[in-house]
Amino acid sequence: MSRLRKKHIKKRGRLFKVIVGIIALLTAINLFFVVISSGFVMFVFQAVGQFMDDLPRIEDYTPAETALTSKIYAGDGTLIATFHGEQNRELVSLEQIPANLINAVLAIEDERFYQHQGFDLEGIIRSLIINIVSGDVEQGATTITQGYVKNVYMPEEKYDITYERKLKEIVLSYQMEQIYSKDEILEMYLNTVYLGEGAYGVQAAAKIYFNKDVGYLNLSECAMIAGMLQTYLHSPYIDERAAMDRRNLVLSNMFRLGYIDRDEYEDTIRLSIITQRPREETEKGFALYFVEYVKQELIARYGVARVFKGGFEIYTTLDPNMQISAENAIKEILPDPEDPSAALVAMDPSNGYIKALVGGSDFSDMKFNLATQAKRQPGSTFKVFALLSAFEQGVTPMMTFNPNGTVVFDIFGSEPWEVGNYNDEDYEINEMPLFEATVKSINVVYSQLIMRIGAYGIAKIAMDMGIETKLNPYPAIGLGGLTIGVSPLEVCTAFATLANYGTKNEPVAILKVVDKDGLIMEESQPESSKVLSSINAFRMIEIMQQVMLRGTGTRARLDDRPCAGKTGTTDEAENAWFTGFTTNLIACVWMGYPEANVKMTYIQDMRVQGGAHPAMIWNLFMKEATADLPIENFVRPEDDMIIVQVVMNHETGQYMLINRYTPQEQIEMKEYRYGQEPAEQMPIPEDAIPIMPMVSLMPIGEANHILIEAGYTNIIYENEPYGEVPPGYTHRQDPMWDQPVDLIQKITIWVNP
Repeated sequence: MSRLRKKHIKKRGRLFKVIVGIIALLTAINLFFVVISSGFVMFVFQAVGQFMDDLPRIEDYTPAETALTSKIYAGDGTLIATFHGEQNRELVSLEQIPANLINAVLAIEDERFYQHQGFDLEGIIRSLIINIVSGDVEQGATTITQGYVKNVYMPEEKYDITYERKLKEIVLSYQMEQIYSKDEILEMYLNTVYLGEGAYGVQAAAKIYFNKDVGYLNLSECAMIAGMLQTYLHSPYIDERAAMDRRNLVLSNMFRLGYIDRDEYEDTIRLSIITQRPREETEKGFALYFVEYVKQELIARYGVARVFKGGFEIYTTLDPNMQISAENAIKEILPDPEDPSAALVAMDPSNGYIKALVGGSDFSDMKFNLATQAKRQPGSTFKVFALLSAFEQGVTPMMTFNPNGTVVFDIFGSEPWEVGNYNDEDYEINEMPLFEATVKSINVVYSQLIMRIGAYGIAKIAMDMGIETKLNPYPAIGLGGLTIGVSPLEVCTAFATLANYGTKNEPVAILKVVDKDGLIMEESQPESSKVLSSINAFRMIEIMQQVMLRGTGTRARLDDRPCAGKTGTTDEAENAWFTGFTTNLIACVWMGYPEANVKMTYIQDMRVQGGAHPAMIWNLFMKEATADLPIENFVRPEDDMIIVQVVMNHETGQYMLINRYTPQEQIEMKEYRYGQEPAEQMPIPEDAIPIMPMVSLMPIGEANHILIEAGYTNIIYENEPYGEVPPGYTHRQDPMWDQPVDLIQKITIWVNP
């Protein structure tokens, strides 16, 4: 962007018009050797007179927008990426440009720059004579000021070989020099000139060709860059010999003009040109999925043009060491190219700052960000939201449910909801507390809880805590059966709310954006809200600590500090999750195939589940990432009052926790300090759970009648030949007879066909 100041342009005097007229004539004759056609000379003389009556004014021209490179910095100030469109440009002041480069440019482009007034009359005459003698255009007379005008004010016309365009350059260049000082013009020129490889300006060129700031260029490098001002075809990446010859010509001119002495000239001319592409040109790049996420955030706010051309300085939350640890942890657990992909998001729960983000195995192969864009089923991860919803309704983790068998629930307006445990596992007990069911991730227990507390509360609390995907309140939500699915970033944000004792922070990747003029465009301000009581968050954390100490998440356990987490595995192991946290860092790991709905079964000779590969990735990452973080315990909140559903035991006169059969009209809501609520559940009446009748070795009709009379409705009959009984007779049943079996359980009867 031109820094044209609003100054009064001096009136053009008669002397200037005379000079311009002479130049116009000389230029026309000079250009005669470029375009020879009959009648051209006569046309030129006629046009000169008309042109003199209507000289252009610089204020009538709109300077072309200067595209500047935007830079992204990590949290420690490390430059991790740059954004630029077709123009890679970084502005520098003239003071930052070494004297050797300035002198090299003057020596090869405009040695009388500080003597002329925008156009070089002596140069025009000299080039005219040379071109007449040679019969061709061998030398031009364009000054640095004209070059700037051509690039910035006349970019659409700069390739037109016409006397009118040349005269416009001269007139506008003269006017420029009435507005700007020589140093200002030289600085603007050196920041806008194209130098090949997408580099605009000497700073970008220094980075592209030598991987250093312009201030660190040596004499040879300065001469080489100056040599490319005429044409980028003198680039060493295109023609090393031409680049060397051009550099030597620049050095020769510098010696002739006294900018360097003989020793400097002779020593430098012997040197070869050694280039070095910048790191981002030679390597795959750093934290590419995080950078892409930041880029998309910026584009949404400022648009593509400003992000790629605005010269923004973008300061982010990324911790480079944590990012490296995240990438290494995934590679160590999933080393083979044929392995599933993994995504990881790490965040500071106290402020929502994203510290690390891995969105796939190889950004060059797949730009789709599995950490932020993929919507996958979360499995048992969502049991956390179900239990939190139960807490808010007064249900305690001591409430018990039957953990065994497949259960079936009739859903109004939908197909029956059938739920079984992972691997159809059964337990020797008939009553399991919610606490234990969370530690072991028991689906059958949680399905009964969900039907009791309702799905609306689960959906609401999940979205309040950070799940942005709209959740339909179907019962399966509590087991992670979602209509659409959620991203690792969403899950990480929601669990960060838990780790932050119920205060939600919006995820933050961008701390500050500064424009090219140093103006702060935006600066991150905390966006936090209390969405969950601190004590209920703490109660959930206590249970999740047990998940890692003795439950499904033991492979993730950190030995040096308290941690809490939850596993998640979907049907057929199409998705596997582990999300966990310490007091000061949370990480969510997802594992699966990018194509979605692909079974994983066994990977690296290990059965896939949330407590396996994802938990191991989490462990490796967190060991490294938390090494320099303080070791802290989770702290019980001062405000520790909880609401509990209780029932009066009239035999003892004491309140007890309700059981799953307590009549609704007997339930009372009482407030207690956490830890002082009743510790025991009201005994379940012996006749509350029916005893499974024996229905084997009898006609199928009789067996069906007995089951219906007992209240069982979810009955499945399987045909299986068995010669010991007549056709149409039953010969096996599950569950077995003479044991308590809830009416919601699925009953399977095998019949001899």
